Amino acid sequence: MPNSQTLKALLKETMAQCDHLARRDHDPVGRVWEYERDEDREVAALVASSLAYGQVKVLREAIVRALSPLGPHPAHTLRVAPLEDLATRWPAFTYRMTRGEDLADLAVALGTTLRREGSLSELYRRGLPETDGLSARERHLHAASNFVQTLRQRRARQELSRGFRYLLPDPADGSTCKRLHLFFRWMSRGPDGIDLGLWPSLSPDALVMPLDTHTGRLCRYLGLLTRKTLDARAAIEVSERLASLDAQDPLKYDFALCHLGIGRRCIHRRSDEHCPGCPIEAACTL
Repeated sequence: MPNSQTLKALLKETMAQCDHLARRDHDPVGRVWEYERDEDREVAALVASSLAYGQVKVLREAIVRALSPLGPHPAHTLRVAPLEDLATRWPAFTYRMTRGEDLADLAVALGTTLRREGSLSELYRRGLPETDGLSARERHLHAASNFVQTLRQRRARQELSRGFRYLLPDPADGSTCKRLHLFFRWMSRGPDGIDLGLWPSLSPDALVMPLDTHTGRLCRYLGLLTRKTLDARAAIEVSERLASLDAQDPLKYDFALCHLGIGRRCIHRRSDEHCPGCPIEAACTL
């Protein structure tokens, strides 16, 4: 495993080689930036991040289909449309594990929240514990779980379905919750053209790495992850390792690392075509 200074330099080079704004058109967050109002971006971000699984081109198309029934200003639509009407707007939607009924659950939950708390940010803020002695990340995880549990309780259907649980995972359940942590990264960091920086109550130093199979492999190649099981503890391990490189903004490296895979610069096997010139090759143990 490279020492911290070497690894930090390599990750800095990875960021430098990543054309962030160009790559935004190949990332789910690009769909969020298409909205001009912050309140619409906040709503679009939760929808987009919740669907951020599978092949990027296909999921970006799914995000458009998911948001289109809410019109050009989804926050306004969610705030004023009858909840029973919101529950009927995705009759034929399907995207892998997600069905129209799951989006209806989410829409009703979002509409209820915008009417009661005014914003998703306020719902999150109210879940932050006052207890002394907790770290910033522990407070964030507590608020994140409360955020999810409250939205789940405000769903359209009586029963909590497997599809809606998958769409909106709870950090307390022990999984990586990659898509939820991606949403929080978008809300906390920035604005920098990628992350939107909409939530002042969520500091970047509290964030958890949005870890999935692909980023998990990259983190193992770099010695950022030793845990074999890809779960919540693995995501925390990577977050803490990155915090040792930048305590104030550990997830600043996430987008560039993720796009090594999305952009097919890393194919997770040694290749004379792909490996030479890769910014992390000097530290890669693949």
